[in-house]
Amino acid sequence: MRALKRFLSYMGKYRFAYWFILITTLIMESSLQILYSYVTKKTLNAIEFQNMQLFRTAVVVCVVIVILKCLFPYLRYFQIRLVRKMVYELKLKLYEKLLNMNMYFFNDTHSADAIKTLNWDANSLKDSWFSHIYWVLGKIVIVVSSIITMYFYNRMLTCISLIISAMTAFVSIKINQSIKKYAKKVQKKSTKLSMLLSDIISGFVTLKMNSGTKVVLNYFYEENEASSQSEKDRVKMEALFEIVAFLLGIIGSFGTIIVGVWLVSEGRVDYGTLMAVVTLQMGVSNAMQRLGNSIAALTTSLVRAGHVFDFMESEMEEEITWVTAGNGLERKNINIQNERDKAIDISNLHFSYNENDESRDKSKMRAQLNSKKMQISVGEKVMITGESGCGKSTLLKLIQGFYPVENGKIKILGKDINEYSLAELRNVITYVPQDSYLFEGTIAENIAFGWNEETAPVMDVIVSAAKEAHADEFIKDLPKGYNTKVAAGGTNLSGGQRQRISIARAFMKEAPIVLMDEPSSALDTYSENAVLEAMSVFMKKKTVIMVSHRMTGAEKFNRVVRMD
Repeated sequence: MRALKRFLSYMGKYRFAYWFILITTLIMESSLQILYSYVTKKTLNAIEFQNMQLFRTAVVVCVVIVILKCLFPYLRYFQIRLVRKMVYELKLKLYEKLLNMNMYFFNDTHSADAIKTLNWDANSLKDSWFSHIYWVLGKIVIVVSSIITMYFYNRMLTCISLIISAMTAFVSIKINQSIKKYAKKVQKKSTKLSMLLSDIISGFVTLKMNSGTKVVLNYFYEENEASSQSEKDRVKMEALFEIVAFLLGIIGSFGTIIVGVWLVSEGRVDYGTLMAVVTLQMGVSNAMQRLGNSIAALTTSLVRAGHVFDFMESEMEEEITWVTAGNGLERKNINIQNERDKAIDISNLHFSYNENDESRDKSKMRAQLNSKKMQISVGEKVMITGESGCGKSTLLKLIQGFYPVENGKIKILGKDINEYSLAELRNVITYVPQDSYLFEGTIAENIAFGWNEETAPVMDVIVSAAKEAHADEFIKDLPKGYNTKVAAGGTNLSGGQRQRISIARAFMKEAPIVLMDEPSSALDTYSENAVLEAMSVFMKKKTVIMVSHRMTGAEKFNRVVRMD
């Protein structure tokens, strides 16, 4: 029940309009069912009693039925339009949420799982809100309204329908519990298959060049077989439900006819009333037969929607507005101290990626970072070296606020890092990673990436940043220059070109503190020299921390710190 409440609560501002259209549709559909039985009753009684007034009444009701049937598709049209708006806005919220998720989410969640949740599961909500809820509520409303109408026609015949409906409802509840369990298994297996496919696509070069292809494929076959078996189990339960509902419906229909014939022979009910009740009973039986599939579809929808809503309710970072000072833009909410104290002051810092995980044994956790003391003055350039796993990259992540600093202290420009909002903190820091990701779009858009549309820099500012990063020389040689399209990940550019675009992007921010994580380690000699030359310009008048395994370019730094 909690899952259903949450499912309905995410309708947002369209909740009233959705329920108004849906309820109107259900009332119209159930009215048509009742009117069909009324026409049957009046027509047969008109024949039986030779009463033309009853026949004329039946004709008038038929006209009403035709009008309602013509209006019915328009209601469904308005409903699907509304549902599409609901899903569209929910997906916008999902993507906004994704951009503000904390680092723990990206560390713990496989990309295929996130894609499945944000795309497939989110899209399934359209069918859920438009079809599955309508199917379930529609069948229930038809059953209830038909039984109430039957009660006014004949109480004894109504009792038969009530007994059969109660038995069907009981079976529905019992079997639906099993369907939900199998639906969750299918969902988990589908997610696992998506992860495997993502890994195969990402690592296709390794698979082609090594003998691991058969191992990976066997693993995929096993998971696929398990997923197929779970799906078969779910379908079996749905089929069982459908068979039971069909049998109970047949029993109800034949029971109504047998008792009705006996009542007609006894003169306790007229033939028209009997056929009206039989018409309603057949509608009830048909609704109860389809109710099984409808409930199964809604149950599966609830499981899928649960993944979407879990994501919406997960913890995230505060929203950040990226601002610059080089284009006449106001740097809001950033209280930067003048050049006093230290730019970065670290003391007694301890961090482990699993220290907030209560399920882990604290005594067996390995510290990812231990740093007793480190001070970096304003304008100082420091290179940090050390063996893999000593916490160099982790330190940069902590300085950027990707993880909370709970054990120890980090001061940025004389202010404790926990006193900064994320917007304040990240607007005073520029980060150049080892492998900068370029997004699909133009080179100009990638250099200016992060700027809001209202504050987009002019082209002269972008070109100036590219020239300072020594990127302008190769950009001008491209077919369309700064308007050259970049493939996702920048795969149509070399490593050195991608890195220089990344440095040009960093120039746009003009933050006083620069963090670089091995920006030239994966480059050839020529590209590395070009990047180092760009970095030497970039680092002027800034406080710089660069993490590196190698000592290349160490002469450009004031000191080298080794982390153990």
